[in-house]
Formats: sequence, C-alpha cells, structure tokens
Amino acid sequence: MSETEIINALKHFFGYDEFRHAQEEVVARLLGREDLCVVMPTGAGKSLCYQLPILMRPGYGLVVSPLISLMKDQVDALNTKNLSAACINSAIPFSEQQRALTAAANGLVKFLYVAPERFRSSAFRNLLLNVPPSIVVIDEAHCISQWGHDFRPDYRRIWQNTPELQNCQYAAFTATATPAVREDIKLQLQRENMQDIVSGFKRPNLSFEVLNCSSDYDKRSCIKQMLRKKEPTIIYTPTRKDADSLAEDFGCVAYHAGLKDSERKQAQDYFMNDPCPILAATNAFGMGIDRPDIRRVIHYGIPKSLEAYYQEAGRAGRDGNPATCTVLFSYKDIKIQEYLLDQNNPPPALFTELHRRLLVHNARFPGKPIHPEDVENALTGYNERMIQTALGILELHGIIERTTLSYGAEGVLSFTQAPSTISLNPSPLTQRSLFLAKMAQFFLANNLSSYSTTLDGLAGLTGLSMPQVERVLQALNNTVITWFETAPDECIQLTELGQNPTLQLDMKDLNAKRDRDTERLETIRKYCQTSLCRQAFIIRYFGEKIGKWKCEICDNCRSQKKTSKSFDRNSAIVLQAVESIDGQFGRKRIVSMLHGEDDASAVLTSNPYHGALSRMDTNAINRLVSVLIEQELLVVLDTRGYPCIYVKR
Repeated sequence: MSETEIINALKHFFGYDEFRHAQEEVVARLLGREDLCVVMPTGAGKSLCYQLPILMRPGYGLVVSPLISLMKDQVDALNTKNLSAACINSAIPFSEQQRALTAAANGLVKFLYVAPERFRSSAFRNLLLNVPPSIVVIDEAHCISQWGHDFRPDYRRIWQNTPELQNCQYAAFTATATPAVREDIKLQLQRENMQDIVSGFKRPNLSFEVLNCSSDYDKRSCIKQMLRKKEPTIIYTPTRKDADSLAEDFGCVAYHAGLKDSERKQAQDYFMNDPCPILAATNAFGMGIDRPDIRRVIHYGIPKSLEAYYQEAGRAGRDGNPATCTVLFSYKDIKIQEYLLDQNNPPPALFTELHRRLLVHNARFPGKPIHPEDVENALTGYNERMIQTALGILELHGIIERTTLSYGAEGVLSFTQAPSTISLNPSPLTQRSLFLAKMAQFFLANNLSSYSTTLDGLAGLTGLSMPQVERVLQALNNTVITWFETAPDECIQLTELGQNPTLQLDMKDLNAKRDRDTERLETIRKYCQTSLCRQAFIIRYFGEKIGKWKCEICDNCRSQKKTSKSFDRNSAIVLQAVESIDGQFGRKRIVSMLHGEDDASAVLTSNPYHGALSRMDTNAINRLVSVLIEQELLVVLDTRGYPCIYVKR
C-alpha cells in the first residue's frame, strides 16, 4: 500500500495530516502483514498504530486487553468517531456480549476488544474458528511475560491454548518492555521471528530531575516551593496515607483505591476539568487519563521500577510543551521499597504452610470455603499483607479461588416495633412466625435494640435452615423487621488443582520474580543517583538506540554545563574529605559536612573539610558524590548497619 494511501486514510479516519514519530513505520509494516512487537511510551500514540491498519483492511481486528476500564474508553472513543467497535468482558451484560459476537460474525464491527477470560467461552472460540480476525493485537503485552512488571499467568496461558489464532497476524503493544521482556513475549506468543520496533521514548520537552531530601519535611518544603507556580500537577505517592496527608497539607485533591467510586469519579472529573488541578494520588490514578497539558509530575517517593516511573512521569507534557518530572529521593525510600518487595514476594515456606492448612480444612469440611481471617489466625510469623499476597499468588496460579458466601453474609437486624408486642407463642406456627418469636425472645432477654450477625447465626437462633432464614428476611424486611446486609464475606477454597497433595507451584519462578523485582529496584536507585543524562538513562534501559544523544535539559545535563570547569577540584575535595573520616559516616552526613552544616559528631564539625563546598547547594554535592561512585572512586558499603562511604582502595 502506498504512502499516499496511508496518509489519506489517516486524514479520513482520524483527521490528522501527519503521523507522530515511528507511527507510519508501524502502520506500513502491519499493512505488509508483519508480526511486530511495538514498544512505545505512554502518550506516543500506540492505539492508532493498530487501529488504522484494521480500518484499511477487510474484516475485524481482535484486541486483547487486561484493562477493562481502558478497553471501554477506547471503544467509546472509536464509536464517537463513527468507527464501529465493541467490547466483551465480565462487566458487560450477557445479552450485550451476544450482540457483539453476532455483529463481529456479520461484519458489522471493525474492532472487537476482549478481556483474557473471554477465551474460556465456547461461543467466543466458535467465532474465532468460523470468522477469524484480520489481526490479533495484544495490548499491555508485558503482562504475558514472566519478566514483565505486571505479569498475569492467566493472560499468558491464552496463547498456549488457542489454536484458532495460530495462523493470524500478531501485533504486541506495550509501553514498558525491556529487551528481556520482548524476547519472552515472542516466546509466549510462539512468534520467535516477530520483529521489534522500539521508538518514541525521547521526550525532548520533559525535564527530569531528582532532588535529594533527607526527610519528609524536606520533601514537603520542596513541594511547597514548586506549587507556588500554579500549573496542572500530579503528585504521586507510595501510600494512600501519604496522598491524604498531602491533600490536607496543600489543599489539593486526593485519589487512591481506598476512596468510594463516587469520590474517585469526582476527583477524576476535577482533574480533567479544572484549569489548574493539583492531585495527590497513588499509582491507582492515570490509566486512561489523556489530559495533554499536565506541566508537572512529582514523585513523593521512588516507584518500584523504572518502567512504572516512566509510565507515570510520561503523563506530563503530552501537548509537546515544556514540563517537569521530579523525584523527591531519600534513602528511606529505598528501605520502604525493600520492605514492600519482601511483602510482595513471600517466602516459599509460607506457600507450603498455607496449602497444607487449606488441605486440612478441605479434608475436615469437604467443599466448604474458609474465611481468610481464619487462615491468618492459624499462621504465626507472617503479617496480614504477606499472607494476602501469598493468597493472591495462589489464586493467580489457579490453586485457590475466591467465593462469596451469600448464606454467611453479615447484617444488622432490628425490629420496627417493640419486641414485646410480638407473639411469643404464635399460632399458626409458620417459618415467619417462628423466626419473629425466637428473635423477639432473644432481643428481650438481652435488652437489644439491634443485633449484628450472619445468616448462619440467625439460623442457629431460630432453628431454621439458612435458605429458610434468607426467604423470611426477604419477606419481612422493612415491615416488622429491618435487615441491613453489609458486604458479603469473601472466602477462599481450593480448586481441583489445589487439592493435589503436592503444591503445584514453581518455586524457581517465584525466586526468579523476586530477583527481577530486586533488579528493578536497583535500577531505579541507580537512576536517582546517576550523574548521566537522566532521559538517556531511561531510553537505553528500554533498548532504544540513541548513540551519544543527551536531552540537555535534565538536572544532570544542566549541572554538567555549570560545573565542568570546577569538577576536578571539587572531586578532589570530596575524595580527601571521605578519606579523612575513613568510612565512619553515610552519604547524608558527609554531604552536610561538606556543605558546612552543624552535626552532633565532633569528628564532622571539626573536620578540616567542614564547609569546604559551602558555595554549592546540597543537591549539587550529592550529584558529585554520585559521579565519584559511578566512576568507582568511592564505594558504598554496609559495614555499620547502614551504608557508609569509603574511598576505593
């Protein structure tokens, strides 16, 4: 297909006169029937790269995505342009799912977006067999890979068990795939010859910087100073508590998964519609957000990986105008992330013990689920978060499943009239009259105005079965009694796979995941401490070839321009100062000494190098120390229970 035809189609379907960087190459190669693994950062226009080829060819395109909310947003956007699209996922009513399948089979839909679980449906598999798609697009493809930062076993298993798609063209798209992840994506898709296109990571309008902060007070002081300039801003925080605290301190809006749906929607609407919003949010915020004029993204603490950081920071400056991406870094952040890494990677012994206890429960009560709290109470030496993580991993691997016990649901029972007015010897004796008599006696004996219990508890008090109790409550609610049901209890039970006496879990995979998470944390630490161009550091991590390119606007590039002449002299001062204290102190106190700040230790305040670099700010001294560590002139060793700096021998 000619370049002119492609440009004309771009104009016709999307109203654009030209492509963004690398989009045209992807479109042309997909039209040429190549299998591609495309890596482009958030905001680089990945969706158009596969949408345009689908529109230019007969048939429909199948787009597999694990993100239901983003799927809906894309379908709505296409339909707004009068481009026929439909989605099938668990949030869609069954009747709508059937209509979407029929429309695709009849050629009335160009885009069919589906969630991974759809491949378990025989009706969907029949569509693939009888009316195969023109192309299969795998969105968020890093989820397929065990090396990806958001690996999902269910998403991975699809490609091993769908022969209906083996002869289709494949296109994998992701914003966060390193070379190792890309190779694993190809392996899982059984497309070893799939070609890579890695592009678009250069964002010359984004200025990246890292500010070293010794405390939360310093971080908040930095934020206070930055917020003096009114600009659309996202402040990403590691925890919900931090988001709420910053929102209170700075009069901005919080967003996190702990808020009600209505509160999250209100916060999102505020961010999209206010001329100058400031949002303090966890990483729950951002997916599907397409505000182009975000001028500032601040990270209150380091994220767990460079992939996560670039995805969040990359939401700034999508309109092409200058924007700033700032990390407020402290060594405490590393410790917090190491703790979270431990919590998110439970030891093998916990999985073994969990499985053993669930097997014992299943033997005593066959087929009866158990409440997670009962499991937690039976275990010692592990906290709730770690146990919940382990249960989540067992669920991902199909060893347990979660279920809702409607009969065990909790609620609050009360009478709408005085219990003393209820007949305690009813005639005739029916399920309803028996229930009222027994509960009235119970209320009177215990002087209750209301009673929190479960359906199981009510069955025990009245002598009725739980199904009978449920029917009575439905019949009498809001008449003689009121029954306010709280959220039903979620329980767990072993699947058929989980009932195998031997735990079917590959511990090598779990250990490999921990190693990958550790490596990612080390990479984000290196990013925060590098003296090189920050954006070049990120781009090389994702495998895009850039040669000697530098952004020229990050803090390190700016600093190198200013300090190139005095670098050697200042380096010598730092090395001599570190030598003089012989590894007794860590980075923070050495920088403070060189800057001339007071210290409780006389070794530092009386040191001849105290204040030797007072003309430099602490961030500049920190960067200089980072350079010397990268050059292996200084080394960081944990010899005193905390990291200390030495001159390398």
